[in-house]
Amino acid sequence: MSKRDKKVNAIPIEEIAAAISKLSPEEAAFFLTKLEAANRKRRVQLWGYLVALAVWTVTMIGALIYYTYSPPGEFVGWVFVVPFVSVGVLLLLFGKWAETIDTLSSQREAIAAEAKRESEKKSA
Repeated sequence: MSKRDKKVNAIPIEEIAAAISKLSPEEAAFFLTKLEAANRKRRVQLWGYLVALAVWTVTMIGALIYYTYSPPGEFVGWVFVVPFVSVGVLLLLFGKWAETIDTLSSQREAIAAEAKRESEKKSA
């Protein structure tokens, strides 16, 4: 394992597994649910970055082509703003989507905890 891997992965997986095994089943399920939600959120953000990069590349090439074939003396500098605006909008949308995933996960956990409390009250 390189120095970089040791810095990024500060806690070895074995220690995390040992810590999770010491938790109660409810606590372990809560921890894993949070971990899965964080991974889903990161995956959406990563896809957002990749899509934004692809869109920026395509729109920048399109801007260069439009600029090349525009009539001389006509101002078309605005065309170079379009790629950056499109990237900004995409990153904003993917960010909102990632936050929605995080919020929905928290709401699901709250509903499950409430249902568990109600079932415990009925059984008692």
